[in-house]
Amino acid sequence: MNSKPDKFIPSLYGGLLIATVWSVPGLNFLNCLCCAGVLMGGFLAVLLYQREFTEGIEPLTKDDCVQIGIYTGVISAVATALIQYITTVLFGNVAIDIMMRIVERMHLDLPPEFYPMVEEARNAEPNLLGSIIGIFIYILPGTLFSYLGAMIGWRVFQPKETL
Repeated sequence: MNSKPDKFIPSLYGGLLIATVWSVPGLNFLNCLCCAGVLMGGFLAVLLYQREFTEGIEPLTKDDCVQIGIYTGVISAVATALIQYITTVLFGNVAIDIMMRIVERMHLDLPPEFYPMVEEARNAEPNLLGSIIGIFIYILPGTLFSYLGAMIGWRVFQPKETL
């Protein structure tokens, strides 16, 4: 029997999908649908891993999918923090600008204390400590939901029993 394929590259692609969905303003609303973007990342990682199997390799196991889901969640947390840090350094806090445009279109009557807080957040410089804390904040939901996506992938791609 040949050894199983490496789990890192499929997990990397799944984690980058999750990081993209979490980081791109507007696209991140996809996660309002039961964390659909994160589930897709875990499922994609299992799909890519399963495609690397050839004749003579022991079949895909549930443990493989569990590991892929966990790796994907951790990679997505690190990639998300990195993408958000770089985006904020290059373009400023785009998410706050989008949020304020939505609030203005809604013609809401907000308290006067709200606007100075928004300006302070808009002008805040990104910092490394905040990004590191962000990694730890993203690890739990990223790992949990990418694990669930990987388990969906397991149910789809598990070896069929022959009679």
